Amino acid sequence: MNKIIIKIIVIVAIIASWQIIVTILDTPTYIFPAPVKVFDALIKYRQIIYISAVITITEAFLGFLIANLVSVIIALLISFYKNLENVIIPVAIVIKTMPVIAIAPLLVIWFGSGISSKVVAAILVCFFPALVNVLRGVKSLNIELYWLFKVYSANRLQLIKKLIFPSILPYLFAALKTSSSLAVVGALVGEFIGSNKGLGFLIMSNYYNMNIPLVFAAIAISSIFGISFYYVIHFFEKKMIFDREKIEEG
Repeated sequence: MNKIIIKIIVIVAIIASWQIIVTILDTPTYIFPAPVKVFDALIKYRQIIYISAVITITEAFLGFLIANLVSVIIALLISFYKNLENVIIPVAIVIKTMPVIAIAPLLVIWFGSGISSKVVAAILVCFFPALVNVLRGVKSLNIELYWLFKVYSANRLQLIKKLIFPSILPYLFAALKTSSSLAVVGALVGEFIGSNKGLGFLIMSNYYNMNIPLVFAAIAISSIFGISFYYVIHFFEKKMIFDREKIEEG
C-alpha cells in the first residue's frame, strides 16, 4: 500500500510541476499544453477517444497474443529440435533489425489499411523480445530432470506440461511484460502510416490540425493502457509463481 501511495504522490507532483511551469512560462497551448487543457480535451472528446482507444487496444492485444504464442511454439520446437535454432534465430534477428516505421507502408500495401496491418506491426515489434526471453527459459531447463523424464518414457506432451512449461514460467512472464508495452507502440506506428481510425490516427491528424491538447490526451490514454497491461501481467505473474512455490514447498 505504501508503494502505491508513493507512486500516486510522484504522479501528482509531476502533474502539479508541469502545470506550474507552463503557467509561469506562459507557454502557448499549441507548443506545450497545460494538464488542465489536456484534461479538458479528454472530457470534450471522450467519445472519439474511447472509440479510438478500443481500436488501438484491440490491435495491440491481438499482436501481443499472436507474437507471444508463436514465440512459445518456436521455443518448444527448438527444445526438441536443436538445429532449428540455427535457422530461426537469424530470421528473428532480421525481423528485429527492420525498423517498423520504415516497413509500415509496405504492411499497408500487403495487408490493407484495416486492422490486419496494425496487428502485423505489433507482432513484428513484440516477436523478437518474446522469443529471446522464452528461449532463455528453455535453455535453462534442468538437463538432469529432462533425462529423468526421458528415462520414465515421458512423451512430449508430458514433458511440456510437467517440466518445460513450469520451468520457463518466469521467463514467459518476462516476455509478456516486455512485449505488453511494445505491442501498443507497434499498433500506434501502424496507425501513423496508414489508418483513418485509432489513437495513432487521432494523434497524427490532430498534430497537423494543431489541436495539441487532444494529441496529449490520446498519448496519455495509450500510455495508461500500456502501463495497465504491464501491471495486469505482473499481477498474474506474482499470483501464479507464488501459488506454484507454495505448492512446491507444502
